[in-house]
Amino acid sequence: MNIIEIIRKRKSCRSFNQVLLSPAEKKDLENYMRDNGKLLSNEIINLSIVEIKPEGKKMKLDYGIIQGHNTYILGKSKSTLDSRVNYGYLMEKVVLKATGMNISTCWIGYFDDTYFNDIHGENGFEIPGIVIIGYSQDKLTNLDKFLRFNVGASKRQSWEKLFFNYKSKTPITPALINKYSDSLEMVRLAPSSGNSQPWRIFFDDTTNEFHFFKKPINKRYEEKGLHDIDMGIALAHFELTSLYNGLSGTWINHLKEIAGSFDDLQYILTWKCQ
Repeated sequence: MNIIEIIRKRKSCRSFNQVLLSPAEKKDLENYMRDNGKLLSNEIINLSIVEIKPEGKKMKLDYGIIQGHNTYILGKSKSTLDSRVNYGYLMEKVVLKATGMNISTCWIGYFDDTYFNDIHGENGFEIPGIVIIGYSQDKLTNLDKFLRFNVGASKRQSWEKLFFNYKSKTPITPALINKYSDSLEMVRLAPSSGNSQPWRIFFDDTTNEFHFFKKPINKRYEEKGLHDIDMGIALAHFELTSLYNGLSGTWINHLKEIAGSFDDLQYILTWKCQ
């Protein structure tokens, strides 16, 4: 599968079959996390796979009902916006890697962080979110179908509410953006906390740049830092799709020039097309 097929295939799984990852697949994922640990702004975040044996302590989740979970991917980030963005950027790449291996996942923002006290530990750092990983039950259960419907898992905002021209502030369409239409569409399909899609992207056709902004949608998610993770997920989808389509570019920070451009938006980062 290519990255576009993988993104379209990825779904949040809520019913796992309690089988631990095979040693070979676990090693493949660990190698991928190690090789991709250097992130935006040269920050390094180390993720790890944590397995809980059947007889081990069960973790309570403040996120609907998830069955059969016993394996998690997590790590530490600094308690800052930029670091949480990096965390989401790296973790979503691992999620998509797993999806391409036919391994199921589910992002979790609310969980008992004391469950991972041996990892959390250090002041100024946090576990901003975790991903449950494993093998899904063969078919969607009635619970899966209900929860997906309840959270609007298959619903996404339309282009005109997410993507705009930087100068005119008017919506852009796939026809107007041409080569990068796949990149933006894969951002539109990205997962986010409560399916809130807090990203707003503005294309500057003069400088050939895409500016990514965060629009806080849910106060609770924003205070928890989940919208920051969502922005990292959006960056990962945009980058991976662009590179797959042969559209090279670099991430740059225009904070001094662009900060405050919009009253209700917070500037995050810019993709400079090459």
